[in-house]
Amino acid sequence: MSITLTMRFDSLLFPGGLSRAFTLSYDDGVTQDRQLAELFRQYGLKCTFNLNSGMCGHKFSEGVVRMEEKEFDEVYTGHELGGHALCHSALDSVGRPLMAYEIIEDKRRLEKHAGKPMLMFAYPFGTYNDEVVEQLRLAGYKGARTTVSTGSFALPGDFLRWDPTCHHNDPRLMELAKRFAEGFSRGPMLFYVWGHAYEFDGMKNWNVIEELCAYIADHKKDIWCCTNGELIRYVDAWKSLQYSADGSMIENPSATDVWLQLGGPVCIPAGGVWTDGE
Repeated sequence: MSITLTMRFDSLLFPGGLSRAFTLSYDDGVTQDRQLAELFRQYGLKCTFNLNSGMCGHKFSEGVVRMEEKEFDEVYTGHELGGHALCHSALDSVGRPLMAYEIIEDKRRLEKHAGKPMLMFAYPFGTYNDEVVEQLRLAGYKGARTTVSTGSFALPGDFLRWDPTCHHNDPRLMELAKRFAEGFSRGPMLFYVWGHAYEFDGMKNWNVIEELCAYIADHKKDIWCCTNGELIRYVDAWKSLQYSADGSMIENPSATDVWLQLGGPVCIPAGGVWTDGE
């Protein structure tokens, strides 16, 4: 392929040359996650489940009980574990020592089940400040989800202040899903849905998430369905690309194949170099 080196708009594509990515995030590790995690598996979707490892078995309210730790490995098979603070404390108000302990001890416990370093976190109550963000960074987290819905499909400017597209109870949910899957793409599009599994019991609306899952599954040939952490790893690989001065060569120093829109979909393999005219 030959590309004229005048005006260029090199655009990120997701694995397989896709322009759309879909990810999910659910909090608190409640017993309703058993049903939700299985539902996602049935439709071939992936979710990041954010857990409070210090509250296993805790009854929060009628019908809302956190799972026992012994269930984690089976229930979350095929999904990703994320941190949510040891005891779900409001991290911006408990003082630095406890804030740091809540983050790091929760991560240490959960990584025994994850089998690898965890990348994702979700802010309890959606509250945080710069000190909390810095502590997450020091603990090795690469991303942290807020509770602020954007209604947007843009990639976050800062993964440690990651605003999702919408909550599953957003009245625009299926409208957003259709815009995402069927609308015109001017660049990479990310659809991020979050919530708590116990809400489906409380509102008796499991049909809402099943309708969304079925719709996304019907369009999977055009969508990369990934966990939060998988998305972060891929975007990090994209950001590591090295360009020659005239743009005629692009090196991928990462261990991940990266796709770009360069007048057409192009895969730059891990450790490889794309050269204009190939």
